Amino acid sequence: MYWLLLYPLLLLKEWVSGWLQRLFKYLLRYDSFRRRVIYPKLGIQYDSSIKRTLDRPILHAEIDGGKYHLPVFANQSRIDDLRKSRLRENDVLVITYPKSGTHLCGYIVKLLAERRNKIMQDPMVLPFFELINQSKLDSVSATTQRILKSHLPLSLIPPSADTSVQNKIIFCLRDPKDACVSYYQFTLSLDILTGPVYETFDDWVELWLQGCVDYGDWFDFVLPYWDQRHRDNYLFVTYEDILRDPETVIVNIASFLGYTTNKQEVDDIKEKIKFSNMKQMLEKSAKQQGTNLMREGKTGSSKKAFNERQHLLFNRLFKERMAGKGFDIYNYD
Repeated sequence: MYWLLLYPLLLLKEWVSGWLQRLFKYLLRYDSFRRRVIYPKLGIQYDSSIKRTLDRPILHAEIDGGKYHLPVFANQSRIDDLRKSRLRENDVLVITYPKSGTHLCGYIVKLLAERRNKIMQDPMVLPFFELINQSKLDSVSATTQRILKSHLPLSLIPPSADTSVQNKIIFCLRDPKDACVSYYQFTLSLDILTGPVYETFDDWVELWLQGCVDYGDWFDFVLPYWDQRHRDNYLFVTYEDILRDPETVIVNIASFLGYTTNKQEVDDIKEKIKFSNMKQMLEKSAKQQGTNLMREGKTGSSKKAFNERQHLLFNRLFKERMAGKGFDIYNYD
């Protein structure tokens, strides 16, 4: 008989829960609600650089008067603080355009380094350079290796403390069309930070091709780093190679960092970076942030997602922007 009494209560609980979720979604439409309630909970500092513009419909941070467009958590105040930082000789930066293998490549670096050195720990595999507090970064002991990931353009990466000694930079590339698709799927989980996102994938592609998204134009981001490819402290890897031939990528990264590996270590890392294992590891932190960090872990998603016109537009743009750059990693003939 007791269940007859409990049943109405369960129905009431479901109704109240659903109503509260709808109310929360409604309130997220208002920037003032996020500024006063959400951002303080997430440790995001609000300043005048955070705004909406007609060409960038989601809330973003305009850095240096609009020269750079970054997510709300990388606002002008935080970037100004980071500019006071100086990189150390043993720092390693894993750089990617958004949704280009950031966590996958970063996890390989972390697994290699933590078996040999004391390194900074972070629930998201590695701390984001543009997220970490500058004073916290500077307080890390010199005996602790700072391994950081970042989506910052090269011009916003601070210089080395000793210009005669360069830190290591590992740049992970991904087929830009696939990165575009994955980036769009990621934005769908960002209501809590930005409010309503792009209406359709077609809307997103149009703006992405113009560079009107967080972190801007793919070509403007990649090419300054690509121009540094002949320097000894730079290593370029690709997301596709990590999936296709992880052993070779692991060994190449280890060699770049000055490590000697063996088959057992390579096999262990290869197992740990499998998509199912990575997704499970990141799931808890991603849920706390309200985001979906890993979706499929595959290549070629743009083949079906892009329509014929979008393929043609990007292929033409790629040929124009990459002409004479010696960039032979991807080809769209």
